[in-house]
Amino acid sequence: MKGILIVTQKVDENDQLLGFFIEWLKRFSYKFEKITVICLEKGRFDLPENVRVLSLGKESGASRIKQLSTFCFLITALRKDYDAVLVHMNPIWVILGGFWWRMMKKKIFFWYTSGGVTAKLKLAEKFANTIFTASSESFRLPSKKIIVTGHGIDTEVFRPATDIRQPAIGNKIKILSVGRIAPVKNYETLIDAAKILRDRSFNFSVTMIGEAPLERDRQYLLSIKDKIKNLKLENYFTFTGKINHRDLVSYYQLHDIFIHLSKTGSLDKTILEAMACGMRVLSSNDASKAFLPADVIFNNSNPDELAEKILAQDKSETDSRLRDYVIKNHNLDRLIDKISGIIKS
Repeated sequence: MKGILIVTQKVDENDQLLGFFIEWLKRFSYKFEKITVICLEKGRFDLPENVRVLSLGKESGASRIKQLSTFCFLITALRKDYDAVLVHMNPIWVILGGFWWRMMKKKIFFWYTSGGVTAKLKLAEKFANTIFTASSESFRLPSKKIIVTGHGIDTEVFRPATDIRQPAIGNKIKILSVGRIAPVKNYETLIDAAKILRDRSFNFSVTMIGEAPLERDRQYLLSIKDKIKNLKLENYFTFTGKINHRDLVSYYQLHDIFIHLSKTGSLDKTILEAMACGMRVLSSNDASKAFLPADVIFNNSNPDELAEKILAQDKSETDSRLRDYVIKNHNLDRLIDKISGIIKS
């Protein structure tokens, strides 16, 4: 196969949510002669010479009409440079490019991981030839085109700092949450659990990493900060905001327990990153129930249960089987090999 076109939202190694995709592009560059990337916006990156990145101009303020016209121009003008298309996450690009790619006889591959089913997703499914997803819960629309691949975690980067995690300093248990600040993340349960732990004189801290990108998310952030203030828990919580993707590893390595509260139903890569770094984890997510032990699963609306689980995890040892699971089922090299092989075939 001569080349592949990859369409993604952002190419920026510093982006907390999408910085990981830089490593995907590097690994794909070993599999294909030429890679052309069309992204909505670009930032900082260092990629091999056979990877060409073209932006639709969001970072420079291009209007949506300008972005659309640039997209349509590029997918046709560069048609001789690629034999297949891989769209990462956003169904709108499958819809906008699908007709033209079909006309040009380009196979359309679509990577999507989210629990929601929208009208856009239903239409994108019609255009796509093959759909890749991380777990059966991560693509809820029935389709014979689905191939479950697992996530792609770089386990050489996301790994424990040492073979044996150091004891908590001053017996303080450091709790971590990573992800977008939004109502679907259900942080109220964690806050209520924190009050229970405080009232029981448990020594702990909570670090929350992530931004609130939309206006409704920012309102939600204000509401949970008010809740923390009203419960007099300000000294227990730290909000870092959005951080560089490359800095995430050190946060995983320096904390003890990862709390995963998302109601999306799909398999979030953050919990896999935490497991790969040797953290103890607690989850209320539906997808996590398929591979995590029952004693680390809790009801997402039960702060008392979460508090009890945290207390129990404080007395438990790190389970090396969690990292082994990620290496076996969600390793980045395995993912890229599988996707590349299917595209080439």
